[in-house]
Amino acid sequence: MEEEARIREILDYYRAQRDRGDQSVIAELLRELQEVQGYLTPELKKEAAEAAGASEKLIHILVQRYPSLKESPFAHEILACTGERCGNREGARLLQEIRKELEIGKDGLSGDGQVMLRTRSCLKRCRTAVNMDIDGVPYTGLTPETGLELVRSICKKNK
Repeated sequence: MEEEARIREILDYYRAQRDRGDQSVIAELLRELQEVQGYLTPELKKEAAEAAGASEKLIHILVQRYPSLKESPFAHEILACTGERCGNREGARLLQEIRKELEIGKDGLSGDGQVMLRTRSCLKRCRTAVNMDIDGVPYTGLTPETGLELVRSICKKNK
């Protein structure tokens, strides 16, 4: 029920906005809804269109335009740091290895649809670089090898 209440709150907030039909405002609405549900269901997109006073076609176009907006569920989310310190300690190589291992597409979704890979310019834990969060759990001091092994062990649980 808490999820439904949060969705209602978001939709009501955006319904009351003067600029609710602006594409950047609609994109933010969709991002907030996705944060609650994890992805945008057809029903949720329809409700978003109604709240924004926009067509469902526009919502579809915006979802296609913004790679961060997802229409499918995934079991795990990896948030990798791309900040300078993590990059200097082979964070970029770890990210490349994860992308290769999981067959990450341009949309950030793994080839099997089970893992979403996102990046952030800094996770604010520079002293313990390389940093990565998996399903909201922080992992620090990673190397390309230990990070990839961690990702493999978590992804195996799904299979």
